[in-house]
Formats: sequence, structure tokens, C-alpha cells
Amino acid sequence: MLNPPTNQCLIWREQHLSGVSRQDAERLRLCLDDLDQKEGYVKANTWLRGVIDRLTLLNNVSVMRPYVEKEAERIAKRKGNRKAIKWLKTVVKRLRYCDELITNLTGEELAAWAEKKSAHFEKTFFNIGQNQGKEAAKQFMAEALNQAGVVFDQWNKNHKVIAMAARMITPEWWARQAKKQWRTVENILRECGEVHNGASPYISQWGLNKFRKQQEANEAFLKGWEAENQHGQKFTLEELASRGVSNPFIRRGELMTRIRGTEELAVEFGHVGYFLTLTAPSKYHAVRKSGSRISKFFEAGCPTPRESQTYLCNVWAKIRAQAKREGIHFYGIRVVEPHHDATPHWHIMVFGEAKQMAAFVEIFKAYAMEEDADEKGADDARYDVKFMNPAEGTAAGYIAKYICKSIDGSHIERDLETGKSAADMAENITAWARRHGIRQFQFFGGVSVTVWRELRRLKKDIDKKIQPIYEAADKGRWKDFTKLMGGFCAGRNQKLKPYYSDTEENQYGELCASIKGVSLGIETFVTRFYDWTIQRAGAGSVSVTGSLSLGAAEPFPRTRVNNCTPPSGGGNYQPIYQ
Repeated sequence: MLNPPTNQCLIWREQHLSGVSRQDAERLRLCLDDLDQKEGYVKANTWLRGVIDRLTLLNNVSVMRPYVEKEAERIAKRKGNRKAIKWLKTVVKRLRYCDELITNLTGEELAAWAEKKSAHFEKTFFNIGQNQGKEAAKQFMAEALNQAGVVFDQWNKNHKVIAMAARMITPEWWARQAKKQWRTVENILRECGEVHNGASPYISQWGLNKFRKQQEANEAFLKGWEAENQHGQKFTLEELASRGVSNPFIRRGELMTRIRGTEELAVEFGHVGYFLTLTAPSKYHAVRKSGSRISKFFEAGCPTPRESQTYLCNVWAKIRAQAKREGIHFYGIRVVEPHHDATPHWHIMVFGEAKQMAAFVEIFKAYAMEEDADEKGADDARYDVKFMNPAEGTAAGYIAKYICKSIDGSHIERDLETGKSAADMAENITAWARRHGIRQFQFFGGVSVTVWRELRRLKKDIDKKIQPIYEAADKGRWKDFTKLMGGFCAGRNQKLKPYYSDTEENQYGELCASIKGVSLGIETFVTRFYDWTIQRAGAGSVSVTGSLSLGAAEPFPRTRVNNCTPPSGGGNYQPIYQ
């Protein structure tokens, strides 16, 4: 039998156990008794020292503690206590602003917290400025920004500092910063193994619940508020939102129209197409489908989905730059979707001349393998290249399932990544994209969709100079629209360009411009004719806080659309939304 612990050892243990909760202390004493008998009190003391360090850090974690503690124990068993403590320190640092209030509360409770934070900042900021000077006030402001996790590096520009301070005395700003911290919480839950096919695909259950609550809040807001123009016409925000690209049906329809038009353009010019897949190295992936962890992920510092997306963007930037140096012209669309563990990967549909596309594919392969090329299975997992044979189906057919899967899951029964319902997983994917701020769809090498959308606002009095382009846009002919605008890869030489208003000061004293229409050289064509105000539905007044210059009883402009004269003929011109 091993020697029992000495009196001095017992005193040392009680000193360390005094710093933890009674429940933790009782649990640790039982473990120590077991270790004393099996391995001796010296090894038991070594174990206790490491556990106490972990518990000390865990005391700084509130509602996240069950997940974090479980993961810390897992790391300690497999990687050693030192690595567990190292990871815990990063968690505590990242959660410094994500206390129980920010993590759990939403709606009115979060609004009350934001109101309190803004009031405290405003009072303290102005008191310090009056009593200690502007440099001291800037220092206080910098500390508040750092606490909120906001990067601000324009301290030498006084108007920027004033604009930031104006934002920070509004409750809305603080509420937005709190919601941004939810991304940090989601990333930590992913590190704790809460995001994978066997748990909750694409996003944690906590993140999905947050998304659902936010959707409910958004829906209530859109139903409860209305926009009114200078002619007295009123529409609820829900009505307006349903007629724009925020409507999944309209969004999917526009995407497929542009994809079909892009393919028709390629066929007309005799171009060939490839369907490419680009994936990040294994260190960006957290969990296998089985639920087991990927050690390289922790060794690399647990890269977030946004960091993985940055990696993919950088690879794509290198590919585009090399293609430009070699005079290769290409166009198409890329779709971003997550692996089951929330790591993004890209699907790219690209067209161009056959001879040039062969060279483009080689460039694509080279840069896809530039980082960690020697890791096992990289040749198979890092990229995929598929020639789109017209005899086997349309190019739109190749990418349609990825579009539908990432919007609402329509026309798809099963999600191949997870084997679950496509409609259910579409919600998870949308929640994933919103939480991590990842743009899901992007066309490249084409012409401006902003011009396309602005022209489709017009319904009469079309100027003959833009009539052909307008008709192509209005009738949904993306191929003709692209050709009339200057063709693929027109870039800055496209015929029509978005036209913006003169810069005006917003409520924070910053100069900004809003879109007003389209321009042909120096000639402009207005597509927006209304000034809109927002108010509670049926109330005729507004109750909104946060603006430095607006009273609580007055309706306020939702956006500075423009101050243009309506079309000739006057009258109560009915706006068209689509």
C-alpha cells in the first residue's frame, strides 16, 4: 500500500481547496482519496495543482461553464493539463464581455442592459472630458471599445472620433456589440464539440435557438412598423421586405435567372465551363462526422469559420491575380456552404475560352495546394475539378442544388452532407451564415446587378438612350443585359453605372451617399422618387431612441432615398416594389 499523505500535505491541499466552491471541493477530495491509493499522494498533488488552475479560470466563465469545463477535461486527458489551461485562458479572454446577461438575454432585457451601458458611457465620457480634458476622454472611450471588442484606429481624425462617440451614447450601438459577441460564444461552442453531424450540424443548438428568436423579433418588428412616403402612401415593412431579395423565393429566382443567363452567354460565345470545389486544410476543421476531434485544429489555435473563409478568399485572390497576369478572362459564380462542423468551403462555376480554362484550372490546383500540401489526403480533399459537359446537363443544374440548399431547401429532399431534411438544414445553414457574417453567393467577371435592380424599378417614361438595356432587365434576360452593358469582364467600362446622391451628413456627423439611379456618362436617370419615414403601424408617430437629433414623437427617415422630383405629370404616382 502506498504511503498516506502527510499532515503538511493535507494542510497544503486545504489551502488550495479553500479557493473553490464547496461542491467542487467535495468532488476533488473524493478524487484525491482515489489517487492517493492508486498512484500516491505526490502524483495526486500534481493533479490537484493543475485542476485548481483550471477551476480558477472556470470561475470567470458563467453560463458557458458546463461546455467549457467538459472540453477542458477532455483536453487535459488527451493533451495534458498545460494545454488545457492554455486553451482555457483563451476562452476566458474571449468571454470577458460575454457574461450571462449578453449570452442569454434578448429583447427588452437586452435593450435595458444596452440603455444602462449607453447612459453610463455618456455620463462618464462627458464628465471626464470636462474635468480631465479630451485626451483622457479618448482614453476612456478606447477602454470601452476594447472591452466591447471593437477595433478603432482613427484617433487622429477628430470627426471620426466624434462620430464613434455619438454612436456609443446610443443603446442600439451597445445592443449590436452584444449581439456580435454571440459569434464568439458560437465559436467556443464549436471548439467544445457542440457543432457537428452527431450533435447539431452547421451551428450549435444554442446558436440555432438564438437565430429563431431573432427571426421572431424581426418578423414582429416588420409587422408592427410601416413606411410612409411624401404622398401619404403606407406599406408595412413586412410588405416591402416580401417584395425584395430578402424574400427567399425572389432571391432564389434572381440567382437562377442570372446563372441561366450566364450559361446562355457562354453557349453563345462557345465557352466551356468547369465546376470547382475549394476546401480549407484540415487545421481549419474542428470535428469529424463521427464526433472525434481533429488535433491539428487545436494546434493551429482553433481557427474560426470566418478565419477559414478569409483563407479561401486569399486563395481565390491569388488565383484571380495570377489569371490576370496571364491574360485569362473568366466569369461565373461562387457559392459558400459549410461542412457539418461549420467550416466553409466553396463551389465555383466558372466559364471561359477552352484554351484559357485549361490554364486556369492548373492555376486553381496550384494555389489550392499551396498551404499544407504534404498533409495526408490533401490531393483528394483540398479541391475538385469537374468539366461541365453540356451533354450531361445544364450548368445551372450543377449548382442549383447548392443554391436551394443554402436558401430554403426547396426542390431537395435530403441534405447530402448530413443526411437530414434539406428544409431543416437550410435553416441551420442560414443561421450559420448570419452568425458568422459569411456572404453565401457572389458572381464574378460579370456586370452590375445593382444597375439591373435599379432599372427594374422603372415602369414608365423610359428614356430611349437606355431603352434596350431597360427592357432586357425588366424582362429578366440576363444574357442580353450583360451583352448590352458591355459583355462579360466589362468591369469599369460597362455602359451604365450606379448613380449616387451627393454626400450628406448622417445623424453621427459622417458624410455618406445613397443610391439614386443609374448613369450613362454624365447623364443620370433617377430610379428612386420617394422620401420615406418609418412609424409604428397605424400610430402616425414613432417611439425610437438612439438618435442624437430626432425627437421621440416625430417620424424619421428610414433611409435617405433621395429628394428628387417625381416623374413628369405629377399626381399620386404609385411606387412599384419587386
